[in-house]
Amino acid sequence: MESHDRTTIVIAHRLSTIRNADRIAVIAGGKLVEIGPHDELMEKPNGRYKRLVESQKRKNDVSVAAIKKDNLLTLEQDDENVDFEKEAEEESSKAFNKSDARKFALPETKFYIIGSIGAAIAGGVFPAWGIVFAEMIGLLFYPVFPCDEDTVGTDYTVGYSTCSDYYNGSAKEIQEMSYQIALYWCGIILACFVGNLLVFYGFGYATERINKRIRDITFSSLMRQEVAFFDKRSVGSITSQLQDDVAFIFAFSGEPIRTLVINVSSVVTGLTISFIYMWPFALLSLGVIPFMGFATALEMKRFLGEDEGGEAVEDGRDSPGGIIVETLLNIRTVSALTMEEQRFKDYEKALEKAEGNVIAESAVSGMFSGLSIGIQQWTNALQFWWGGWLMFNYPDKFDFNDFLVSMFALLFSLFALGAAAGGVTDKKKAEAAAGRLFYLINRKSAIDPLSTSGKKLS
Repeated sequence: MESHDRTTIVIAHRLSTIRNADRIAVIAGGKLVEIGPHDELMEKPNGRYKRLVESQKRKNDVSVAAIKKDNLLTLEQDDENVDFEKEAEEESSKAFNKSDARKFALPETKFYIIGSIGAAIAGGVFPAWGIVFAEMIGLLFYPVFPCDEDTVGTDYTVGYSTCSDYYNGSAKEIQEMSYQIALYWCGIILACFVGNLLVFYGFGYATERINKRIRDITFSSLMRQEVAFFDKRSVGSITSQLQDDVAFIFAFSGEPIRTLVINVSSVVTGLTISFIYMWPFALLSLGVIPFMGFATALEMKRFLGEDEGGEAVEDGRDSPGGIIVETLLNIRTVSALTMEEQRFKDYEKALEKAEGNVIAESAVSGMFSGLSIGIQQWTNALQFWWGGWLMFNYPDKFDFNDFLVSMFALLFSLFALGAAAGGVTDKKKAEAAAGRLFYLINRKSAIDPLSTSGKKLS
C-alpha cells in the first residue's frame, strides 16, 4: 500500500490496516456515504468512519479463557466422529414418496401411450414366434411316403395318377409351405422392429424429458442451499444426484408400465392361441404357468449373472482397493512405522470378505440352476404326454399341428416374462436415489441466495 507505482483496492473490516490509504470509502446500505483520507474522515464530528474506528479502539472485557473453557466443554459433549453422509442418507430415506415420483411422469402420458402400444406389439411377437416355430417343425417333418405304381390313387396318393405326380405334388406343397413360413418371419421381423421402435421412442423420450426436468429442479434447489449443506456432503455425492440418481426415477414411471404391458400382452395372446388350437392342453398349461415362470426367472438370473454370490463390498477405506490406495499414498509413514505386515494382513481380510464363501455360493448357484432345468424338463414331459394322449384318443378333434401350435405359442409367450424382467432397476437403489432427490428438492435452505424477499436497494 506504501508503493505509488500501482493502484491498490483493499476491502477491510479491521480499519487499522487501511489507516495510511490515500482515500477511504465507507459503504453503507449499498451506497457510498463517506470518502477521503483517514485524517479528514476523523475530523467529522458524527461521521460513520469515525464511529467505527472508535468502536474498534474500545477495550474488550470478554474473558477469552472463559470462552475457551466453554468450547472445550461443548466439544466433549458433542460426538467428534459424526457421520454426516449417514445422517443425510437417513434423512433422504424418510423423504421418499412413490406418488411424488409418478407425478413427474404425468406430463408425458402421450409418450407412455405410444410406448405401451409398442410394448403390446413387442409382447405379441413371442407367441407369434411360437406359431411360426410350430409351422417350421411341421414343414421339416412333412411326411413323404414310399410310392408303388400298383397302389397309386389309394390312401395317401389319392388324386395322383403316377408316383412321379405324387412326389412332384408333395415337393410343390413343401415349397409353398416354406414360402408361407418365410412371409410369417417377415411379418414377425416387421412387428418386432415397429414394436421396439415405439417402445424406445415412447418410453425413452418420456424418460429423457423427465430427467431434464428433474435435473433442472434439483440444480435450482442445490443452488439455494446454504454453505453448511455443502460442508456435510462430498462433491461426489452432490454430483451423483444430478447425474445418476435422476435416471432411477424411470423405475417408478415408465419401467413398470413397459414390463406389465409386455407380460400381459404376451401371456394373454399365448393363452388365446393355445385355447383356440387345443383347449384341454391350454387348461393344463394354465396350471403349470407359475412353475414355468419361476423356472424361467431362475434361468434368466443365472444367464445374467444375478445369482452370483458374494457380499457387495463398497469401495471404501476398508475395501481391498481402498487399502491399496491408502497404503500407497502413505507409503513413507507405513515404512517408517514398519506397518507393512499389518497392511498386508488387512488386505487379505478385505479380500476374504469381498470374495465370500466361494464353495457354498457355487453349490447354491448349481442347486438353483438344476432346479430351474428340472422344473422345465418335467413340465415339458407332462405337456408332451398330455398332448400325445389327446391326439391318440381324439384324432378327429386334434392333430399334430394343433398340438405344436398350442404348446409353442404358450411356451414362447413365457419367454417374454424373462425378457421383460431383464435390466429391471434394483428397487432398493431406486428408492434410495429418489429419496435423495426429493429431500434436496423439498429442503428449505436456511439462507436462500435466490430468494427475492428481503430488503431491496433502490
